[in-house]
Amino acid sequence: MAWLPTAALTLDLRVPQPPVPVVEGVATDRYLESTGARVGQRLSVRLGGGTVPVRIARAVRALPTTPSDGADDDGGALLLDLASVNRALQAAEGEAVLPDEWWLATGPGASSQVAAALRQWPDIDPSRVVVCDEIAEQLRDDPFGAGPGNAFAAAAFAAAALTAVGFAVSTAGSLRERSAEFGVYRALGASRRRLARVVLVEHAVLVGTALAVGVVLGAVLARAVVPLVMLTAEATRPLPGVLVVLPPPRVAALLAAVAAVPLVITAVLALRRVDAVSSLRDRGGE
Repeated sequence: MAWLPTAALTLDLRVPQPPVPVVEGVATDRYLESTGARVGQRLSVRLGGGTVPVRIARAVRALPTTPSDGADDDGGALLLDLASVNRALQAAEGEAVLPDEWWLATGPGASSQVAAALRQWPDIDPSRVVVCDEIAEQLRDDPFGAGPGNAFAAAAFAAAALTAVGFAVSTAGSLRERSAEFGVYRALGASRRRLARVVLVEHAVLVGTALAVGVVLGAVLARAVVPLVMLTAEATRPLPGVLVVLPPPRVAALLAAVAAVPLVITAVLALRRVDAVSSLRDRGGE
């Protein structure tokens, strides 16, 4: 029996697929400047040995994990969807782009356990495992970030203390000036409790209005000023930017403490026993 040589046969199978849409991307301002592109323009970007049609959908100042120091060799960054890019490359018979970085989302409080488990794997370099909570902790402990943050917290508590003292002094002075008026009310038969309630409501409205305006102005100033003074260890703006959060429970507790001082003083002074005749005589009444 004789064996006949066979020729090699190559089959190229193509599966009908829908047309590949233009890949939308997010570009940094530096990328648009270096390429001369603009938002809404279509570009041809070379990736994986092929060309991918990209439409610039939006421009941002910077992107995480990409350099943004403005050096001459910094051409900016372009953010694209990996699945869409590989579909476009497959349609153009190019090589797929493989990811070299994975971002994982963990449950609340489980990031440290997941990071510790990943760092124990023998084929993973522990230094390559980056945890957002660890970066945030480093930024908080860094002098450039912790200094302005602690200074703003101290200034807020000092302002709250001065506000409480100012309200208390103003309340005491107002009640002293109105002692003759209260003496007339007492002579006409008004009870101390009723007068105390009236005075307390009056000062509660004034204090509440002042605190409401102060909270609004403080929130606006905090969101405008804090991101400008918070810096990294390299004295640069952090990326992503600083997120200013005003916890409602803490703000409510601070406002309650500030309002409690003048209101308590008002109640104590209004309920104390005052001789109506002496008060009127001291003020020149008859």
